[in-house]
Amino acid sequence: MTLPVEASNDPPQAAAANGASAGKNDSSSAPASSAKLSRTISISEMASTASTRRFATPKWLSCWLEFPFRVKNNQTGEYVEEATAHAMDYSARGPINQCGSFVGSAMIRVAAVKAMKAGTPTIYGMKPSSVLTVASLIVNISAGVTMPFVGALVDHTDHRKIMGTVSAFIMTVAVAVQIAINEDTWLAVWIFEIIGGYFLIMHQVCTMAYLPDLTHETPEMGHYTARFMIDQYFVQACFTLIIILVSTYWDHIDNGILASTIATARLSAGMATGIGCVLFTYAWTFLFRKRPKLREIPEGSNIFTTGFQRIAVTTKHVFSKYRALRWFLVALLFSPEAGAGVVLSIAVTFLTFYVKMTVTEIAIVSIIMLFCNLPGALISKFMCRKVNPLNSFRCAEMSYAMVNALIAGTVTGPEKKGLVYPYAAMAGLAFGWMFPSQRTLTVAIIPKGQETEMMGLISFFGQIMGWLPALLFTIMNENGVDMRWSMSLISYFLATSCCLTFMCGSYEDAVQLVAHTSDEYLKQYSRNSGVDNFFDEEQIKDENDGTDGSGTNTPPSTEGKEDGVVEMA
Repeated sequence: MTLPVEASNDPPQAAAANGASAGKNDSSSAPASSAKLSRTISISEMASTASTRRFATPKWLSCWLEFPFRVKNNQTGEYVEEATAHAMDYSARGPINQCGSFVGSAMIRVAAVKAMKAGTPTIYGMKPSSVLTVASLIVNISAGVTMPFVGALVDHTDHRKIMGTVSAFIMTVAVAVQIAINEDTWLAVWIFEIIGGYFLIMHQVCTMAYLPDLTHETPEMGHYTARFMIDQYFVQACFTLIIILVSTYWDHIDNGILASTIATARLSAGMATGIGCVLFTYAWTFLFRKRPKLREIPEGSNIFTTGFQRIAVTTKHVFSKYRALRWFLVALLFSPEAGAGVVLSIAVTFLTFYVKMTVTEIAIVSIIMLFCNLPGALISKFMCRKVNPLNSFRCAEMSYAMVNALIAGTVTGPEKKGLVYPYAAMAGLAFGWMFPSQRTLTVAIIPKGQETEMMGLISFFGQIMGWLPALLFTIMNENGVDMRWSMSLISYFLATSCCLTFMCGSYEDAVQLVAHTSDEYLKQYSRNSGVDNFFDEEQIKDENDGTDGSGTNTPPSTEGKEDGVVEMA
């Protein structure tokens, strides 16, 4: 199963085929100095090779649209199509995430104006400053309860690609609706913000299920995750820069803060929708491949009962067999997820109501963070290789906790807003470091072969208490507690999460514990998808020789390829 692979300039679709065929070459025919690497062919490489190419990428389109997002494997020098798909997907999600800050700022300002006109301090029973955190609360609770079931559902069907496509579509539509934000429609926009947030988390579960398939090598995975985050941060930063330039012009026109904020929100929603339509459509039509179902529904059960049964079985199995994964999941209970918008909703509320920043000033803070995310991702890549992903994640969490504590402790009001900008740079480094490390660690320590179910379980633990900072912030805010204390909550949660990771034990032991599941997954994928010859080196050799190993000529086996073969379109 571990085949020698030579770096080459072959096109992506040929990479896996070349890797597989390399096993039959006589090593003596190559120079001793040949840069061959012994590595296991990944599921993504095999899926690309097995694809029917029913939806072939137009050459004129791939030349200019796909090229900037291509990610070269740092060991083989090959381009993997699904790595490019991940880069495009991350880059589409970046502006959608950032759009939330502009639309969120507009929503809470509109809510404040509506409450003031009504002569009450609240609107729909809550303070305007609690609007975003309440939305985040709803998203986190609903996602935490349902994501494990979504993961189990996908693993028992061959609909992983469909789920990813549908969630991307609904998320993009939810953002498109936000273009209509004004004083009369803000509540509807708020509802669609919740819908979009939920499907963003669902989409992350689907794409994260593809992530372990890219490679079985930790250095390669660290390289991929860092590059994906760099692409996301760069596109997100360029998007934010354009918004800042346009909103600055609108500020000079002086139509009023509210009108300028609403116009900026509409522009950001429109641009995020356009970028999402292009990148999501391309990635999920041409680059992501189908996957066969990973397991059958037990006799006497149906897809719904099986989903809930698998959640219970998987949780029990993980907690009894995998110590590192168990404590990592517990640590995630206290580590607010970026995609859930908890940190974003709290930060936007703090900067808008406490620091009294305009939407343009908040956008400048965002762009400083985003550009500092780029070196942060490179730090993650270096640290994952130097001290392993677990230690890298710990260091990043504590760095971010300390920066957040500095903000809460020293930014005492609007007169101190100048401090926010250097703190934004420091937070950007820590944030850009933390999430690639978390992704790399996740992929390294989960058992393979049930990725969507596992990612659903991880999402469950990441979201089930992810709403707690938002809830505590809302309670404290509704009771008039100084917002700096509410802001400091993030630091307490991150510090707790970091401390819990020390219960994981040795990273090397955790990786070794799940190593056998990778080989089992490869064999299972082989049986279910009809690409058997990727996995048995003796079979490859025998089939290439035209013998069965005893000198008898035999045709290549077609067992299992008549029925149930999944087309990797």
